[in-house]
Amino acid sequence: MNVQTRFLGIVTLAAARRRGAGRPPCTRVTPARGPSGPAPARRSCAVRRDERVRLRRREMLAAYYQVLKDEGLQGASIAKIARRLGVPPSLLIHYFGSKEQMTIELVDYLLDEFRRGYGDRLAAIPDPLERLHAILDTFFDPEYHQLLDDSVFYACFYISLRHPDVRRSYATLYEATLALVEDTIAECAAAGHPVAGDPHELAVTVKALEEGYAFLIGGGADEEAKAELGEVLRRQALRLLGLPPRAA
Repeated sequence: MNVQTRFLGIVTLAAARRRGAGRPPCTRVTPARGPSGPAPARRSCAVRRDERVRLRRREMLAAYYQVLKDEGLQGASIAKIARRLGVPPSLLIHYFGSKEQMTIELVDYLLDEFRRGYGDRLAAIPDPLERLHAILDTFFDPEYHQLLDDSVFYACFYISLRHPDVRRSYATLYEATLALVEDTIAECAAAGHPVAGDPHELAVTVKALEEGYAFLIGGGADEEAKAELGEVLRRQALRLLGLPPRAA
């Protein structure tokens, strides 16, 4: 199994498991069956309807994200989300059932945004050494850590302390990125690059540096200081891995 397949497998399987629980009946469509199976026209209609529902749910989750960013967890009511969308609150209840379920799916939505924005691109780089440099460049770039607003991240993280589904979503994000780093380090070693240590232990340490960096730059450090700290940690990660800086 290659790096890209493993990365996609982790995030896709975890999201699919959660989508299977708690989703209201309106998102499931059972095509009418003829003597030899579902009628083709009705099956096509069902597929289109499923896609419309999926896009509508994503639109609602994007609105929830904006309200959560502006109002905080306590202030982000169903009524305010509906007002932003210009729809009645009952429509959100129809799609999600409750604010709690909407919050669970928001974490999956944000995880998918991360995958689309960074994970897929990094996992698709074919050369392992180039991929590893790209991972470190990304991990210690302030822009990477601005993909998700700090207030939203910590609001959802607070919920994860008491809700196992949300906690699993955060664990999935960690596991997917850890697997990406670990597999890339292992591929570098297999290709003859002088990696200094066990791939798993090195990957865990790199992730700890990255998460520490995210914490340190949160809350309003100036952009120059963020960039300088990121460069320091990126160089330290390269030394830890036993790799030289990228050739100019």
